[in-house]
Amino acid sequence: MGIKKASSAYLKLISAALVTMSISVQSANAQKSSITLENAQKSSITLEDALKRTLSNNPDLVVFEFKSSALDGESKMASLRPEMSVGVEVENVLGTGEVSGIKDAELTLTLSSVIELGDKVSGRMNVVSSKKAQLLTQRRIRTLDILGETTRRYINVIVQQALHKTEQRAEMLARTMLQTVSTRVEAGASSPLEKKRAESALSQARLSLLISEQKLNEYKRDLAIMWGDTNAAFAEVEGTLLSFPNSLSLEQVLSQLQSNPHVLLYADNYRVQEARLRVVQASQQFDIAWEAGIRRMQGIDDTALVASISVPLNTKQRNLGEYEQQRALLDSIDYQKQAKIRELTRQLNQVISAKDQALLTVTTLQDNVVPTLESALKLARDGYESGRYNYIEWVTTQQQLIDMQRTMIKAAGLVHLRSADLEALTGIPVFSDSPSTSAQSSQ
Repeated sequence: MGIKKASSAYLKLISAALVTMSISVQSANAQKSSITLENAQKSSITLEDALKRTLSNNPDLVVFEFKSSALDGESKMASLRPEMSVGVEVENVLGTGEVSGIKDAELTLTLSSVIELGDKVSGRMNVVSSKKAQLLTQRRIRTLDILGETTRRYINVIVQQALHKTEQRAEMLARTMLQTVSTRVEAGASSPLEKKRAESALSQARLSLLISEQKLNEYKRDLAIMWGDTNAAFAEVEGTLLSFPNSLSLEQVLSQLQSNPHVLLYADNYRVQEARLRVVQASQQFDIAWEAGIRRMQGIDDTALVASISVPLNTKQRNLGEYEQQRALLDSIDYQKQAKIRELTRQLNQVISAKDQALLTVTTLQDNVVPTLESALKLARDGYESGRYNYIEWVTTQQQLIDMQRTMIKAAGLVHLRSADLEALTGIPVFSDSPSTSAQSSQ
């Protein structure tokens, strides 16, 4: 597939999406409006174009912008120190007897707050910082998923384009067969029954061609939907189906599994949970509440300073339950990571095995089966025209050739689809020149 040519662009797109991707719906709409209907029917699109359009206008990625803004707000809240409070207290007023009216009133103006011990602000800020790193990894995983889905839909169009050409050839062969059979029937060399069969075969070939065209339009629309278009503003997609991406073994993939974004997410989850645990531990350190002020004693016409401090008791015991809860959650993450690695290993093994089997099918059909049937079809046609072979031998050979070409095209599509799955699962670019290049680009 011509996907090799887009490999470097593909890597740049992923990197840009992780760090600096800025999605602008207005610019995307402007770009779409600049494509006229006339140009749309004549244009072609590359994988690079499809990926760029998808990244420039995808609501799933816009969500991460809002999540990032929410974390910015959470960071501001986490950095706040305890608030200051102002209080006013009036005593010995509006009573009876000696304390009637305000002649013995005592007015106290106070300022109070809390002194946080245990570096609680730093703990809260670490939680937010860990969440931001976690969000970047989540964004990377979602970006890989979106790019992988775009690549798969692109491959579906490539495969259907090839199948459509095969159906066109099948219709042409059926038309040629009908002309040949009609000539022999008119000459009295063949039965009219053979002409009826040839006419039926041509009708079936035309029906298959129409269905193939409808499927092609469907797959093109599916691809265009990835960047928000309901109609495919392109005539075809570029790519060579039988040019395959680089092949990676399971051992090569597993050697880089620790840098897999799905695995890295558990490391981010661990850091977030660890930061939360530190916050709980810091909360076991009591905070000192203080209050200071000025008291005005009206009865003796004098002023005095007042102050107080207070500390909670049994703080550590009260937070013990929350600490045990957060500690258990932290300990469970490592086991979740191990379970995820095993599941990924199973999925990768299935994907690579399916890709290798499809590649073996393509190689066998391309090198041995299809060329042999091409030669057999020529012999069958020449033999029918000379009267050495009958109609059934010719039509059977022709149908076998078309069926094997369809099988080869679908198997080639599976090779590319499984390669796209591998890329989405691992983050390792397989559409490159060599395994070493893939590893370096991934890093």
